Amino acid sequence: MAGRGHKERHTSELNDIRKELMEEVKKLKPEEFNWAPRPDMKSCKGLLQEIGSMEKICVYWLANQKKLDWEKAVPWSGNDSQSTLNDLEKIRAETLKYLDACTEDKLQSPVPVPEEWHQYMGKTVEPEEMLRWVARHEYYHLGQLITYRWILGDNPYKKT
Repeated sequence: MAGRGHKERHTSELNDIRKELMEEVKKLKPEEFNWAPRPDMKSCKGLLQEIGSMEKICVYWLANQKKLDWEKAVPWSGNDSQSTLNDLEKIRAETLKYLDACTEDKLQSPVPVPEEWHQYMGKTVEPEEMLRWVARHEYYHLGQLITYRWILGDNPYKKT
């Protein structure tokens, strides 16, 4: 029996991580959204925007072989958590649409990457690997958000 294909695995992983992220962000109080543990660290909002920008830029590259500017990749619709979550969902819908249109062969066929990405991915990358990177990146920042909330007094191990 063959295992699940990349498309199914990535869709499941992206959905699971996003569900956990949404649950965590919804716990933030409005005054915590722009909070960061230190002035030289990203705020909760900044972490979410980094998640969205990275995903948008990576998937846009896979779909179009054109690089988006980091600062202009996502036209954020507001400064509150709900607007940011709505924008993240729009970006995720684009990602899932791209993924749904891919064949297993396309997901495993290397594509060139921009020169400034070579240090991270080499000169080429399989689309499925870049989608895995998108998921890992989001999960990493989800961990940061959980830690931020813990600093603010929400112990994730304490049952309510």
